[in-house]
Amino acid sequence: MRSYTLGGGKIQPLVAAALALAVCLAGCTQVTVPTGSNNVDTPTVLTGSIPSPSDQAYSDVNADDRAVIAENLNTLSDELDLTETDQDVMLSWLNPVSGNSGTLTQIETGTFDATGCLSFRTTANTIAGIKLYSGTACRDITQRFAVTALSVTDA
Repeated sequence: MRSYTLGGGKIQPLVAAALALAVCLAGCTQVTVPTGSNNVDTPTVLTGSIPSPSDQAYSDVNADDRAVIAENLNTLSDELDLTETDQDVMLSWLNPVSGNSGTLTQIETGTFDATGCLSFRTTANTIAGIKLYSGTACRDITQRFAVTALSVTDA
């Protein structure tokens, strides 16, 4: 069997062929760095902006809190005639899961007949503090209220 020498050591033909192949293929490989993200929900490139009052309301008063507010409005609608305008009602709400609470006031029913929606104000006692919010709740297809808009209001 024939052998080759490299720097004073002997190399067998099979090892020499493997070494030559490795050197040749090393030039064909590449290292890539991902430049984007396949995750549509959380993109890699985020832009900054000034948060709007509705963005702040969404982060402070979560979907579960909004469901509790809507359920309280459903209870109110079962007890009162919503076709009467601007009733002086205060209604407390509490979400036992998040610990957030507040008081619904200024429930305006003036456009309820035409749109099926109520406007209201609510306080919210959250981990971020106590803030005042303006909101709208509309009836869905099941005739239950759902909070459709909520934004921070300057007191």
